[in-house]
Amino acid sequence: MQADRSRPAARHDGLILLVRHGETAWNLVGRQQGHLDSPLTEAGIDQARAAGQSLRQLAGDIRSLVIEASPLGRAQGTAHLIARELGLEATVVRTSPLLIEHKLGVWQGLTYAEIDERYPGARAAREAAKWTYLIEGGESYAGAAARAEQWLASCVAPVIVAVTHEMMSRSLRGAYAGLPPPEILALSHRHDRLYRLQGGAIAEIVIAPRR
Repeated sequence: MQADRSRPAARHDGLILLVRHGETAWNLVGRQQGHLDSPLTEAGIDQARAAGQSLRQLAGDIRSLVIEASPLGRAQGTAHLIARELGLEATVVRTSPLLIEHKLGVWQGLTYAEIDERYPGARAAREAAKWTYLIEGGESYAGAAARAEQWLASCVAPVIVAVTHEMMSRSLRGAYAGLPPPEILALSHRHDRLYRLQGGAIAEIVIAPRR
């Protein structure tokens, strides 16, 4: 991932391992979650456990590890499953409101078809100005990027596992690398991937299947 050096990168000197929560029931049916929640599916539970097993190999000395998670249930559930796989107490999981998903306002809980029916033309308008577009009652990508920079600036532990969401993962990686908005918006974060942020570099890692 190449950074745009015209934008200052938000750096952390240690190791950050960025995890997306496991698959949820609403992921399966295409409902926008935002700050709403739905339970992890069986596949999502397996993904969280597999992430924990992969992290066991990546994190090094887990005695120095901290798990920070979005306050939403799907991220908290994933974080606690990871802690269990690592043999850590539940108390190691810290809640970080800065890691919460983008708030999607009145679109939350709706499918794309329902959004188009209730708010004709809104999705096209958002695509035309996606970085700054503000859904009613929601948050812009620009606002989420500021949160990402704030979270990175607050990191002090040498090894941090951050359990967050796809849209927030984009913002965190973009802030870390100093990417311009179009490149941040083009990023994704699949459930079977995690990202290692270290020394200014970002590496994508496939989560090993659970054994």
